Amino acid sequence: MNRWLLALPLAVFGVGGIGLYLLFLSQANENAFQENLLPELIGFCLEGFFLVGLFTFIQQLRDYYRRRELWMSLRSALRDFLSHLDLAFLAPDAEPASTSALESEPLLVSRLTSLLGDAELGIDTLINLKKAAICTLPLARDLINIAAQLSTRHMRCWIAIVTAIDQLSVANTREQAERPLHELLMRLAEFDTLKL
Repeated sequence: MNRWLLALPLAVFGVGGIGLYLLFLSQANENAFQENLLPELIGFCLEGFFLVGLFTFIQQLRDYYRRRELWMSLRSALRDFLSHLDLAFLAPDAEPASTSALESEPLLVSRLTSLLGDAELGIDTLINLKKAAICTLPLARDLINIAAQLSTRHMRCWIAIVTAIDQLSVANTREQAERPLHELLMRLAEFDTLKL
């Protein structure tokens, strides 16, 4: 709806300018620029079209970058979980994922989800993940308001992620830990696919 409201002035200036230009061409003669207001009206429509278009583009770009920063702040809250999982499945001669990859790469989440489905985590990794859940839970709860600023779907996904973190933080068995961990990764993958 908001995009249509922004496009309406562009359409008015564009159609008005084209209409006035066609009217001007139909009345063109040797005195077309003298004592005629049409060229000025055409110029006004062109200026309005370009200025409104430019300001609309700048505003949308600023809004996108603001939403991207909010998204990055949400994703960075889950960096510890992804780091522990990445280290658990790391090949002996491989390098761990970079911080920026942990915070923004949806492909990393997909890879970790498939690896988690194929392999079993060690007890040390599960303990580290539980500690990370206990430390991250208050922050993740506080970030629900940030997720709500993105969209309702982002907020729903984030609430599901917080629920999974909460379940992981109180887990006492392998099954109780692995189920919310799978849920967390699935919801995070869904969160990554939502449009900003």
